[in-house]
Amino acid sequence: MAIERRVPVERAVTLRRFSRAFFPEPLDASELAEFYSDALSICRGTDLVRRMSGHLLAGAEDAFYFKGVLYGNRGTGKSTEIIRLLASQEIRSKFVSVVVDAVTDLNPRSFTVVDVLLVTIANLIEACEAKCRELGRAFNEAGTMHRDLQQALAPFFSVLQAKIQDTVTKGGTVEGSFFGLAKASVRIEGQRRTDVLQKPESLSELGRALDRYIAAIKVHLPEFEFLVVGENFDREQVSRGRLADTFIEFGGVFRDLQLNLLFTLPVPFVNAHRGALPFRRQNQYPIYDIPVCTAAHEADPDGCGALRRLVGMRADPALFDDDALNLVIRASGGDLSWLFSMIVLSAERARYRNEDFPDTPARILFNDAEGVVLEQFSMFRNEMGVDPDDPDDAPWPDKRAKLRAIYEDSPDADVPSSVLYHLLRRRAVLYFNGRGRYGVHPMAIEILREQLDGLDETFHYKGGGLDAIKPRAK
Repeated sequence: MAIERRVPVERAVTLRRFSRAFFPEPLDASELAEFYSDALSICRGTDLVRRMSGHLLAGAEDAFYFKGVLYGNRGTGKSTEIIRLLASQEIRSKFVSVVVDAVTDLNPRSFTVVDVLLVTIANLIEACEAKCRELGRAFNEAGTMHRDLQQALAPFFSVLQAKIQDTVTKGGTVEGSFFGLAKASVRIEGQRRTDVLQKPESLSELGRALDRYIAAIKVHLPEFEFLVVGENFDREQVSRGRLADTFIEFGGVFRDLQLNLLFTLPVPFVNAHRGALPFRRQNQYPIYDIPVCTAAHEADPDGCGALRRLVGMRADPALFDDDALNLVIRASGGDLSWLFSMIVLSAERARYRNEDFPDTPARILFNDAEGVVLEQFSMFRNEMGVDPDDPDDAPWPDKRAKLRAIYEDSPDADVPSSVLYHLLRRRAVLYFNGRGRYGVHPMAIEILREQLDGLDETFHYKGGGLDAIKPRAK
């Protein structure tokens, strides 16, 4: 789910400790009580964990399988909400969670539905073994399941079978090598036979194998349901084509699984395929961006206040000049990962300055934050160009026109398109609650201001950019 941290989160009381306070990965379950702020949920007006938990428990009580999707932009806190869900006592007492990560468990550019099922099976068996050990129960069927699964996968992974046979010939065991080799195979493009996917009977056999494992596992854990969490399927490196093949063309596979499912998917993908997804409409949960500006392009007091409270839980507010914190909050656009990164970089600059000039304040000053924001703005501008490795990317003039239409609230600005899809994934466009309005990231607004304000008489800057930084030299 997340990169394992060597050290826990620690509140910063000096400039030297900021990297521990603003670690970019989600909080561990043990850290939620001290460092999680409900200010973001209050600002959004939706208690997602309560809703998802209620729906999961209702499904278990009514004997139907929960199929849900959590969707939102990068940096909105989806992983943290999932961790909160899995850490809640109600869910832990009823569900065993199984995580499938699109980035670390799969090849995000080439995975197939078979890969997702394979990793789900492997992680499910491992989760069952761990839960049985925790409860002091025996689980002796793993070896049989390994051999059964090896046979079920033979049509899809001929290379895998050869590797396993080689390992056994050299004195190894199927049980000791199978899962490691199987998981490695799904991450290496070309090690699966995609033509077999066109044979329904092969995929059906894999589904039946999974059903057999679930039935055998439930004998040992009858008081539990299983919840498969598919994380990071919304990351930019995940192929849209893979998402469509997995969740649209073969979506029926997920509908039929006797498992509870919760996946994270990209906002535009959900919007474009909502009715075709294997997730019930009532179990589709949007998580919105935190607005740093209103629709009128003025500072949003609720959104900025929520972000300030979150920062205050991680670091002593006395370590920030107020205008410096205001600047990084505005420049982040509400993206938590970006906000944390700019705060760490600003603290680093402040520490070096204070070490070189001890008579200056040992806190983040406006100039420290401004230097970081200008650097990040330059990088952001470059990222708005065309990706030569993405054949579906849009030319910059098309992106600029879409950004301008959203900024000026044109009537058709929020109609989904391939251009809007790219801008959302690159965080140039933000998505807010209320009427589900789109907004332009302050850095993207600054690009419009650079390229159009004073140069195109039909464009009028209305605010919402990085108003506090020094203007770029023309």
